[in-house]
Amino acid sequence: SFFLIAVVFGAAAGADLLRIGTWAAIVFVSVMLHELGHAMMGMAFGLEPRIDLHGMGGTTSWSTPRALSTARRIAISLAGPGAGFVVAAIVRFGLGPGLFPPTPLGDFVYENLLFVNFVWGLVNLVPMLPLDGGNVMMQSLNALTHGRGERPARVVSIVVAALAVPAGWFLMGNWWISLLAASFVATNWRGLQDLAARENDEPLRATLKQAHAALDAGNAERLLALARPVALSARTAQVRAEALQLVAFGFLMEGRLADADAAIAAMPRSFAPHPSLLAMRARAAAGARA
Repeated sequence: SFFLIAVVFGAAAGADLLRIGTWAAIVFVSVMLHELGHAMMGMAFGLEPRIDLHGMGGTTSWSTPRALSTARRIAISLAGPGAGFVVAAIVRFGLGPGLFPPTPLGDFVYENLLFVNFVWGLVNLVPMLPLDGGNVMMQSLNALTHGRGERPARVVSIVVAALAVPAGWFLMGNWWISLLAASFVATNWRGLQDLAARENDEPLRATLKQAHAALDAGNAERLLALARPVALSARTAQVRAEALQLVAFGFLMEGRLADADAAIAAMPRSFAPHPSLLAMRARAAAGARA
């Protein structure tokens, strides 16, 4: 999808096949260097990076997340655009336009290396999630609000993205900016919904901890009394899956195989029952047949 979007973007600009291929190569190298900026800064702080390219650009994530200070998180966010600015400075002041062939294609390569690494880097610093500037904004707000910066950051992101939709279309004549901004409005709206769900479920985790203790003690009645209300009120898939799994354990402890099967079937599809639950269910089914 990364290369497909790059080719479509190049074709929409009216470029010929050679320039489209050259454009895709410039975008690939520039985006990889941007993500490597994030990755190398994260590695300096002990993180193990993973880089994914996709239709909207690139994403650097961490296979071993760890607690980092606000300053280090901001440094990681700024390292991506910073890498692009270094590349642009090398192209402009280190290599210079004279090093590129004095042909239309040479001019194309020089101008777009500067455009992708410098201009896109500036755009990436706009305070709008999921751009790097949005991440810097959220980390700064987290520091100011003691960890409650995500909601105001997403609200600001929605406002900025909503303004960018007509600005990209009518002021800049760039449909890609408008499309990207519209997708950011949707992404941040979903982020607000997810945040509300997480906040709703946070108090329920203490109840689930008590339910686990009831399971360990073999108290099916207390286990069901604790886990069933959580399963009904949970809004995140993780908490709901954990609660339903505990409900299934409780039903099996009471010999209610059909109810246990219903609880397992109601678990979110992305969550598989624990092997111990399946083993307990198999023993209960075998006992019922006997």
